[in-house]
Amino acid sequence: MGTKSIGTKSIGTKGVPRAERERQILSEAVAEFAAHGYAGASMVEIARRAGISKPLIYQYFGSKDALYLAGLHDVSGDLLARLEDAELEVDDSVASRIHPLRAVFEALEPRRVAWRMLFDPSMPTEGEIAEAAAHYRARTEAIAASGSARFLQARGIDSDKDAAALSRVWMGVVNSLVEWWLEHPEESAAQMIDRCYRLLAAILG
Repeated sequence: MGTKSIGTKSIGTKGVPRAERERQILSEAVAEFAAHGYAGASMVEIARRAGISKPLIYQYFGSKDALYLAGLHDVSGDLLARLEDAELEVDDSVASRIHPLRAVFEALEPRRVAWRMLFDPSMPTEGEIAEAAAHYRARTEAIAASGSARFLQARGIDSDKDAAALSRVWMGVVNSLVEWWLEHPEESAAQMIDRCYRLLAAILG
């Protein structure tokens, strides 16, 4: 089998440290899962992309589920950490909602399609993957809910249901903007952030 160069080393050759090889496999797996979903992703294709044998993937990760779960933890942990930090900068103004948007685009810039792993409709509905995804989505929605509640309270509206409804709207906006960005790979994170500023300015008059 041929090799695939990465930097000064090659995947599929002997002598690559285990941690580095796992990182390489995981990177290719995330790209494959994000592009095709859990159901459509091929372990054969992941092996081909990584320049290694399919059995070696199982040797390192054990199963397709374990590989997907490792990728989900990897992409979600950094994204949520950035979102939680960004939420600290949000006040009760509409304009301040740019902070979480900036965090999303900056976190996704290195591998932007990873967003689709978190919201993959083809992932298992039971088991560790489903539980991990539900946990990460709940954290994401909690961040949105917190900002929505503060925004409404500053305007004299103290309703959990109203805050939940607004959070759903906000998550829809974020998801739509990210999906638009994924459809326009020529757009950098910085360009997308600038676009969000312009859109918010236009909405606010």
